Amino acid sequence: MKIVTSQGVFCAFHQHLPLTREDEEPSNARGAQMHFRFKHRQYVTINLRMLSHSSSESFQPDVLRAYTALAQLRPEWGGGLILSTGLSPAGTVLPLASNIAGAVSLSIDQNPDRMRDVVRSGVVDFVVHSLDEAIRAMKNEVRKRAPLSVALNAPPIETLEEVLARGLAPQLFANFLPWQPRISNAAEKLRSLGAELVHFAARSTASASAGFRSGASIVEPLLLSRSWRLRTYSFQTSSELRRFDTLALDRLAADDRLRRRWLEAAPRILQRQRPPQRCLWVSPAEEAALAPAVKDK
Repeated sequence: MKIVTSQGVFCAFHQHLPLTREDEEPSNARGAQMHFRFKHRQYVTINLRMLSHSSSESFQPDVLRAYTALAQLRPEWGGGLILSTGLSPAGTVLPLASNIAGAVSLSIDQNPDRMRDVVRSGVVDFVVHSLDEAIRAMKNEVRKRAPLSVALNAPPIETLEEVLARGLAPQLFANFLPWQPRISNAAEKLRSLGAELVHFAARSTASASAGFRSGASIVEPLLLSRSWRLRTYSFQTSSELRRFDTLALDRLAADDRLRRRWLEAAPRILQRQRPPQRCLWVSPAEEAALAPAVKDK
């Protein structure tokens, strides 16, 4: 078996070599860490630190919005499964937000350019090529209530129908592909099994697809009730960003689970984004308190 990592390094494994967790060794290639292990001797798990992300100014805000929507839907996502179709730039936000929320996510796409991008950027933990592989990867993490993001390189619509035929019941479904009747039909069946249908790219209720809630409609009531608005703080160096994260955490209440979890996870998930920046929901009073210590973008 050969694995092509996001650094372009080829790692060869014998199919019957029982590589265990004790055999895992970190690689410092380009500052990333790669861990390889066999599960049931049939596939390899690759966990990568985040390497790089889109330079788009909306990327981190979109991750924060998606994470906030997930946290509003369920305060605890451990053991939950989030299913999505399409890994367009908008679609890559959801695996990251799911990871922060603590869920297992499965993103289905067969676009070769997009698959290369998610491996290169570290958006997902690893890529598989069949639903069977994906299920084997996810079931242990669901049982352990641990986060995991998997990309499945397969025809999205056919695989979505296979998901239904196999009886998988995600807690949430989102679509980032052009709408087709087969996707809409599958979404309705998933909803009948208890899945929330969310259109994360929709910024208003009116722009959401039929039967789907917009991400904005989930987040906005919270923002209004807390008088929060989105602020983006930019820094010259990563050390300045780390100091800001520490300062912001110190100023948050101990029971502010949503923002504390974001500030604790974002350095891990978004560590390679350039320029160094942190997006945060803040009230006017909090913004004033943070202003002297940071350079506000």
